[in-house]
Amino acid sequence: MIEAEYKQKVSENWHSHQNAHITLFLKGGTLEKRRHETHAVHPGSVLFYHSDELHLNQDTLFPSKNINVEFDECFLKTHGITEEQLQQGAANLVKTQLLVLRMYKESLVKDAFSDDSIKMLLADYAADANYAQRFVHNPQWVSVLFELLNDCWNENPSLAQLSATLGISPVSISKHFPRYFGCTYGEYMRRLKISRSLGLLARPAYSLTEVALECGFADQSHFIRTFKAQTRFLPKDFRKL
Repeated sequence: MIEAEYKQKVSENWHSHQNAHITLFLKGGTLEKRRHETHAVHPGSVLFYHSDELHLNQDTLFPSKNINVEFDECFLKTHGITEEQLQQGAANLVKTQLLVLRMYKESLVKDAFSDDSIKMLLADYAADANYAQRFVHNPQWVSVLFELLNDCWNENPSLAQLSATLGISPVSISKHFPRYFGCTYGEYMRRLKISRSLGLLARPAYSLTEVALECGFADQSHFIRTFKAQTRFLPKDFRKL
């Protein structure tokens, strides 16, 4: 777990890192270029890096801050996974964001249980390495539901409303939802809302009440409780990172 903060201009040359890693961007932003793609990075963005993968950063906003979680060869061998599988796991953007924040929180606690807690969270991420494959061979309604929920992330559609839209019974949705989404419907929606709040919290002009309402929470208190449950941080403390 490596925390990196940039307060002034840094090198814009091509470079790489020895170990594969995931980066969660907390503050600022940058334009990151790789050999065959370019990413516009902002608070809440997650990027996966293969070991020794060349990249460069341009137009970095200061201050910028990110959290990096490295995966060395020992970790990969212990869990029997490849870098490609880790990259697929990063496709689960929301879960990756929240797991990285939980790991970061444990690293700040630094008590007798922190190391083991971080290892358990890493194992949870590794177990989800085939996340992208869940959507390859699935009923059509699953893909439609995925798009629907990500479009109406700040709303609170009921199972009855989803059922009417999809033409699938509420019982079928409830029964099969965890198989494809890795959690219950309510948990998935809470994760989506907290995921979207990360970028808003990076904007000082937004009050906690405004962030809560923008993300579809009934009030600030509900937002604070849910944010802490998902990330282990209070929103006000997250803003100070």
